[in-house]
Amino acid sequence: MPQSTSISKQSGIALVVSLIVLTIVTLLSISAMQNTNLDTKIAVNHQFKALSFAAAENALAKVIGPDLTVIDDFDIPSQVNEVSEHDSFFVSPEPGDEHSDPLLNAHPPLRASLSMMYQGEREGLFFSGHQLDNTTHLFLTDAIGTVGESHTHTHNRMQVGLLRQRY
Repeated sequence: MPQSTSISKQSGIALVVSLIVLTIVTLLSISAMQNTNLDTKIAVNHQFKALSFAAAENALAKVIGPDLTVIDDFDIPSQVNEVSEHDSFFVSPEPGDEHSDPLLNAHPPLRASLSMMYQGEREGLFFSGHQLDNTTHLFLTDAIGTVGESHTHTHNRMQVGLLRQRY
């Protein structure tokens, strides 16, 4: 019988302290979870920005590649200040280029549009490894890379000089 009287005399302070500690731990856990979600969003946005930059760089690499004439539907402007627009100039993966391994298809599609403005020809620009009787045609080239449906865009601009031998 003495045990029953000691239980009834407790005021419940241990219960109150444990509820306060539980509330604090819960609030800290929720805060940590929100910070983790924010860090994940930042990392994904950074990855999308890097992928869109790579798409724009790949479009510019196609322009300065060894043979620009083999690219289908590529109109090079020929009048000064004429602009040529090419939507979907670079696409990865290429349509119909799905891999048998689904993990290789896991990254979002990359796309880049290209804009070229002809700035005119210049003589007397000399480049190592090329003949001296070349004419250089200068273009201001803009590539805009995008990643899937993420609305991530990267704009790269480059002045491109295409060489043509004078006859």
